[in-house]
Amino acid sequence: MRLPVDYFHAWVELHIEQGPLLEREGIPIGIVTAIAAPASYRFVIDGFGGHAGALLMPDRRDALCAAAELILSIERHTLATGVIDSVATVGTCDVYPGAVNSVPSRVTLQLDIRDTDPTRRESVMQAVRYDVEAFAARRQVHIAETLVNADELPPSSPHIVDVLDRICLASGITAKHLVSRAYHDSSFIARIAPIAMIFIPCRNGVSHRPDEFASPADIALGCACAG
Repeated sequence: MRLPVDYFHAWVELHIEQGPLLEREGIPIGIVTAIAAPASYRFVIDGFGGHAGALLMPDRRDALCAAAELILSIERHTLATGVIDSVATVGTCDVYPGAVNSVPSRVTLQLDIRDTDPTRRESVMQAVRYDVEAFAARRQVHIAETLVNADELPPSSPHIVDVLDRICLASGITAKHLVSRAYHDSSFIARIAPIAMIFIPCRNGVSHRPDEFASPADIALGCACAG
């Protein structure tokens, strides 16, 4: 059954930051004002393969070399926003035929790009597409782009954020407003309820790894703010 809009009065989620800012700045509580909107793309680069010894360098249409240019273009244009909320990651690179003595003829990349501003996110992609057109022609390869998904920005409820601010102020707890650059349950609950999140520090800012750790004291403090 699909739950209707405003099914819940409010939703507050407690989570580790999954980043370094709270620990680095010695701040015990983060109040999340928005969750970054992610988009995923698939790029398929078709070149021309052949034997690594027999195919001469001037005659090559190496799909992996073109993929390298694409990855660096994504990095360059994401950094060029000058905003730490813009992040992009090429997390997979499948090379065909995948042999050390064979020039790659096809490469498939998957891109995850996130931002608190979907318009800025799209501007990065537009700049990348401009580069792709140029180096695909120069390298004589074909590059196909497929949009896998593009999510909207789920903002936190200003009212809930204000309540959390007042709880921290009344308790003498230092808090910092942050954005979340990772998906959370709240990303989807935002479709049916006002949401906000509380972050607590995590050691070295790491998550989804065996050494992920948050201290019992920080967890208790986060629960006190949420409760």
